[in-house]
Amino acid sequence: MPELPEVETIRLGLAAHIVGRRIEHVEVLHPRAVRRQAGGAVDLIARLRGLTITDVRRRGKYLWLNVGSGEKLTDDGWAVVIHLGMSGQLLIAEPGAPDEVHLRIRVNLAPGADDASGPVELWFVDQRTFGGWFIDDWAIDAAGVRVPETITHIAPDPFEPSYDQAQVITRIRAKHTEIKRVLLDQTVISGVGNIYADESLWRARLHGTRVTDRISRPKLTELLDAVADVMREAIAVGG
Repeated sequence: MPELPEVETIRLGLAAHIVGRRIEHVEVLHPRAVRRQAGGAVDLIARLRGLTITDVRRRGKYLWLNVGSGEKLTDDGWAVVIHLGMSGQLLIAEPGAPDEVHLRIRVNLAPGADDASGPVELWFVDQRTFGGWFIDDWAIDAAGVRVPETITHIAPDPFEPSYDQAQVITRIRAKHTEIKRVLLDQTVISGVGNIYADESLWRARLHGTRVTDRISRPKLTELLDAVADVMREAIAVGG
């Protein structure tokens, strides 16, 4: 599964092409791509048609589209959570372009109000069909941030304003487990997967099997600083 830098790279690319565009039509080409959507493909299509994509957001490894309608576009509508799974891709295509072999969802997007370019298509391509889309209601997480309801249990990542590194360190030291296991726990700190956990531990000169309540606060500060630095560097080069 992609880790934070890869998902952030996707988010940045999508935002440049689809924010402000109206959804004209949605086509679901494989039922597994909407298996988490109550009501399936018919419901997803009906609820999205005519809405405008107002933002592309991310927390850790989780990606979603803000959609809405009317004058206050960011205040209504839903979140469209996109789970990439192991092989999911989001591609921008010109209308009429040959379909990718593993195309699962196609979204036809009209130009935005301030967009001089023509219509485009947003494709969800997923060879292994572990990923998918579903509409989610908004909820408020423990930090007071509005996120999709299914993501409220996911902790803020190091690049969010609500991220509190001192609090994360306190939570880590309250546990009695291996430090790498905690880095991979998305309810403690989100966005870190196996690759970036290993790199961060190496930079902080910590073995992944060290027990958390035996690591000093200064050493954990060094580790979490390394986590942010490693992922920041990865984002800068596209993941």
